[in-house]
Amino acid sequence: MNALEASLVLLLFATLGGSQAWAQENKTSPAPRIWDVRSEAFVTEPQLVQALAGTRYRLLGEVHDNPAHHVIRARLIAAIAATGVRPAVVFEQFDLDRDAVLLAAQKSGTDSDRLADVGHLDRKGWIWPLHRPLIDVALKLGLPVRAGNVSRAMFPADPSAADRDRSALWYPRLHAARWSDAQAAALRADIVEAHCGKLPETIVPRIVLAQRVRDAAMAQALVDDATPGGAILIAGNGHVRADLGVPVYLHAPGLPDSSAGSLSLGMVEVNADDERASDFPRQMVAANPGFDYIWFTSPASREDPCANIAGPR
Repeated sequence: MNALEASLVLLLFATLGGSQAWAQENKTSPAPRIWDVRSEAFVTEPQLVQALAGTRYRLLGEVHDNPAHHVIRARLIAAIAATGVRPAVVFEQFDLDRDAVLLAAQKSGTDSDRLADVGHLDRKGWIWPLHRPLIDVALKLGLPVRAGNVSRAMFPADPSAADRDRSALWYPRLHAARWSDAQAAALRADIVEAHCGKLPETIVPRIVLAQRVRDAAMAQALVDDATPGGAILIAGNGHVRADLGVPVYLHAPGLPDSSAGSLSLGMVEVNADDERASDFPRQMVAANPGFDYIWFTSPASREDPCANIAGPR
């Protein structure tokens, strides 16, 4: 598919596929609200697309249950392809042990629902079909849909052995990455907060290590799966953070492609009180570190995720 055809897909997507979620976002949010962290300025969507298209690795974050985040990123994928590059699209939502069957299904022709089936996507856990727009646009554009995550079956039964599993493809990146005590403390704090402060203390180190292994695996998947047009990662905000997530391992010294460019886009929910703050964008950057760009969106409607979680026993 050439750039003109990609542009037509972009137009069709904007007017048909995913239009409801995007229209809802536009009702309450002036567009664009994209903050360039380095230049400390708002940028337009075409400027963001230009920056993403010009780097090798594009890491696009999400809050998993916010429909607008998936629609926005699907449109970004189409816009990147419309510039003429044809990256692979690597998904946190698919486990690496399903990568071969994902490729086989794409070669024989498939749709998003069938790909979700053969890829054993956890429909309940990922609230399917929220991610469908992303897979739809990749398939329409002929961009390879690839798996990036470490499945439970691929993870050692004893997580403490993960850092000694030299046969794993992610092992070199996990151990070549620069990782400080400050980073370890920050990741630990994020994980404890994400679990509402109710994790048993003995479990926290195992979850921290699991997060690092998955980030290293996704970094390796980006390098392995990249086309001449590079790759795009679809993952949660925590995974795409440049200070703690996948980029730490992607740019691990001395490994293939470690010097290649990458950009991280965080999708951050804000409400009216946030925006009334005297230094709104900079306060949100301080509260949400590790991104090159932040796209501010309205919050999704959800119940309190901590309301029904029991504390440690």
